[in-house]
Amino acid sequence: MILSRRTLLAGLALSGTTAPAFAQSAPEPQLIPVELIENTLNLPSIVRLGHKHGDVIMVEYFDYNCPWCKRSAESLPPLLKAEPELSYVLVNFAVLSNQSVAATRAALAYLQLYGPERYLPLHLALFGLRGTVDGERALLEAERLGGDRQRMTELADSDRTTGWMKDAFATGSDLGLVATPSFLIGTEAYIGGMSLDQKRDAIARARG
Repeated sequence: MILSRRTLLAGLALSGTTAPAFAQSAPEPQLIPVELIENTLNLPSIVRLGHKHGDVIMVEYFDYNCPWCKRSAESLPPLLKAEPELSYVLVNFAVLSNQSVAATRAALAYLQLYGPERYLPLHLALFGLRGTVDGERALLEAERLGGDRQRMTELADSDRTTGWMKDAFATGSDLGLVATPSFLIGTEAYIGGMSLDQKRDAIARARG
């Protein structure tokens, strides 16, 4: 989903926005400075999936209320299966609405309590929900997966969680990410939705 300038500048005090669907063509790659990639990989809120030391690192900035992010989540398990040498990194980038911010708070609370090894089922579950995903719905899904509601609620509202979200927003802004999802693949950024085949083509491009 394309982000308006107003939405980007609003940061974590956000209002909702709508946007036209992306075309089926893949977004154009944009070369980005290595230090900005390193800033992303140093974020405390990231979730690492796939190969621990992959030959290519792919980063996805996403929002739980972005329809193209939902499609990306659906293609994530087959991508990881097809690309066993890939390191995949998730970055919660709650920029579309206050509901997105609340859902991300709940998701990050779950991450802090149970670690990245248990995060993927929650990630897929949240994108499997119909309609708007807010904090309460995210907590319910996390609770269904064994999360402690009281502890998650406390962590969701903590300064630490707020700091994590602000750091991710600042890093995404430094990268010039103006749409969700946005991807970093190797040393290039792809701003906008990508199909499974388009992702694999971009990974092959990064491998040279």
